Amino acid sequence: MSGQRWRWIWQPGLGEGAELFAFRTVRGGYDAHGDVVATLDDAPLNARYTVEADAEWRTRRVLVELNDGARIEMLSDGAGHWRRADGTPLRELDGCIDPDISITPFTNTLPIRRLGLAVGDAAEIGVAYVLVPQLSLHAAPQRYTRLGDRLWRFDSLDSGFTADISVDEAGFVVGYPGLFRRG
Repeated sequence: MSGQRWRWIWQPGLGEGAELFAFRTVRGGYDAHGDVVATLDDAPLNARYTVEADAEWRTRRVLVELNDGARIEMLSDGAGHWRRADGTPLRELDGCIDPDISITPFTNTLPIRRLGLAVGDAAEIGVAYVLVPQLSLHAAPQRYTRLGDRLWRFDSLDSGFTADISVDEAGFVVGYPGLFRRG
């Protein structure tokens, strides 16, 4: 399966901008890259991210960079232990397998694929939430419920936000009401 590639554009549900997304299979896993140009809270945003995951969809590396040079890079053992690129442990993220980067719907694909839930099943998880452009980081509780073959309910358990996310046959977001839509 190594070498397969996909590319598309996600557009924000509100405001202006776009994300050029690229995904490919690599030996032992997957690489995803996004370039986001948008207006966020009336300010221009230009950011890039890379997410590397193993064959079981467990994230191993996350890099988020802003056009001004600010960046955050995290590494994971795939079992819920994170550290900064310099080796400093991120103990506040213990138990989090997946990242959730605020500027992209791609990070919803990671738990959707990793969990492998049957229709009607749900799972509560903790994620390493990266808020962009602040590049702040914290653990956040979430629930994913599989409503249908290509429909998932997302619940943010600390904010009360809920959305029904439609995905394609591979589990990539097609529609995220109010936030993202694939072009």
